[in-house]
Amino acid sequence: MTARQTKTAETRAHLFDCALTLFSQRGYAATSIRDIIQAAGVTQPTLYYHFEDKVDLFTKLVEHYYGENLQQLKSAIEQLPDCQSKLLAMVQSSFEFCNADPRVPCLLFQTYYGPPVEEIKGILDKLTTKRFRLVTETIQSGIESGELAAADPEFLALSFCCLMDQPINIFSRKKRPGQFLTQEVAAALVGVFLRGVAA
Repeated sequence: MTARQTKTAETRAHLFDCALTLFSQRGYAATSIRDIIQAAGVTQPTLYYHFEDKVDLFTKLVEHYYGENLQQLKSAIEQLPDCQSKLLAMVQSSFEFCNADPRVPCLLFQTYYGPPVEEIKGILDKLTTKRFRLVTETIQSGIESGELAAADPEFLALSFCCLMDQPINIFSRKKRPGQFLTQEVAAALVGVFLRGVAA
């Protein structure tokens, strides 16, 4: 990589980082291109060299981090033998992902539960659907194997996601979320879920 290419990559990463901070604090609608430019200390042409507009920047940001999270979830469960261990790994992996950079879950929750913005609805729905499908398929396999009681797998997946995501939503806003989003808490949450749905 040439010096110019390195500089270009560093500038793009810096814009990503500044945008992540602002979007996670304010949400999509309340963050302007001017805010991002000022936070990054760059010119407007520099930002538009890397991204078409605010929608493009936000979309690439969310695709990057949400895609990273989804891949981490898939990797965490792919070698595990049963549904229960997969569900535990999902929560533990999600907690680890949050603890690595609490701005990421703040970004997703701030935007998803904030005022609806039509231009980003499609990308949010697409990404959340992929994650929900992974959880649903895992629970469906547990029902088929007899680990979980027969029930609507999508309803159980929704219940599980609520149980997994709300602690992240709450504690990612704390100064040190890692004190709360621990492996022990993950195990306790999955235990609560399994006691309600075990065959």
